[in-house]
Amino acid sequence: MLACPARTGMMVWRTMTARLAIRPLTAADAAAYRALRLQALRDHPEAFGASYEDEAARSLEVTAKRLDGGPLNCVFGAFAGDDLVGTAGFIVPDRSPKSRHKGLLVGVHVAPAHRGHGLGRALVTAVIDHARAHVVLLQAGVGVANTPALRLYESLGFRHYGREDKALRVDGVFIDEALIVLDFAGDT
Repeated sequence: MLACPARTGMMVWRTMTARLAIRPLTAADAAAYRALRLQALRDHPEAFGASYEDEAARSLEVTAKRLDGGPLNCVFGAFAGDDLVGTAGFIVPDRSPKSRHKGLLVGVHVAPAHRGHGLGRALVTAVIDHARAHVVLLQAGVGVANTPALRLYESLGFRHYGREDKALRVDGVFIDEALIVLDFAGDT
């Protein structure tokens, strides 16, 4: 169940076993974010455009600055108590007047022990709700073999608009990506 108190910007989500909160991350969360992100990049390199090596080389200060990127560059975190257990990000990479109506859903990850309980859906929903106030289109690239993620995004209204062959290269293996979009203005 999700509830979003307007004053705090935090969603509270309960499962049978834990109380989880979803909120935008700040510089104060940099160490926890970095640790979870490095785990995700190490365990699932095929799912992210960033590499473990590049991310590990970044300082904690750089990570903290990234988390204070304002409304057009933010990361939502899911917390089980004080532990960060999931993330999903929103960025507007091109802020030129002709394309700033488009944003990207990026960096979706839930720690293995917290999967299967709808936390990924709650994180992506938080990004969707935030993005709706800032862009007309929310786009994402998802590995074509990542069926659970594709099913989740489709159930939230994303539609396929293309495919990028050989989008990523991980240890000599090419990963094709499905290109998906959620159009807040409706189909045109």
